[in-house]
Amino acid sequence: MVTPGRICYDASEVIGLENPKLVTDYLEKGSFYNILDEEDYYLGNQLLENEVIENLTIAHPVVDKSLLKHETFIGGNFDKFEVSDTVFSGCDLSNCVLSEGSFYRVTFKNCKLLGTNFDQSFLNNVTFENCLLDMAALNQLNLKTVVFSGCQMKDASFNENKLVKVKFAHCNLNEMTFWQTKLKGLDFSDSEFETIDLDQEMMRGLKVNSEQASFLAQYFLGIKVSY
Repeated sequence: MVTPGRICYDASEVIGLENPKLVTDYLEKGSFYNILDEEDYYLGNQLLENEVIENLTIAHPVVDKSLLKHETFIGGNFDKFEVSDTVFSGCDLSNCVLSEGSFYRVTFKNCKLLGTNFDQSFLNNVTFENCLLDMAALNQLNLKTVVFSGCQMKDASFNENKLVKVKFAHCNLNEMTFWQTKLKGLDFSDSEFETIDLDQEMMRGLKVNSEQASFLAQYFLGIKVSY
């Protein structure tokens, strides 16, 4: 099992990731519910802390240049969520719907994203650091310069995605699915999995360690590797 917080190097530097352009000293303390007061469902330059937001459904909410700390979203449906230059720290968005969203220069740090639905979203310069992403729906995504670092991703689905500069560092990828996703350029060698599902024709150019190579050889070719 991957130890939480185990990050041996800054993966963002490896792929040239841009962090959120956020100046926390100038944020105004507020509430996520204030988004309902705006006709266009917009929140900007906000510090949001320690709230429980229940059963909120908003089509195309926009959050910009904000810091969300220890916010808990229960039963949230935020279709076409547009987020930029924002940090989610210690937040819980488990089982929320964030599908068809747009995330630009966004960081999720120490967040619970169990079963969260990101399907059909665009992620550009996004970091998931020490997050729980078990059973998350990460399908039909367009990912450009995205880092998953120290994340638990058991049984998450990662299918039909388009990847440019995507990095997995010290993650638990056990029982993930990578169907119809070209894995060229990805490096799983410092992450962990006991079993994983992917397309043989899509794995060309994937970097793995010796144990992972042994599993894939047996999985696809029936070859057992002895040491």
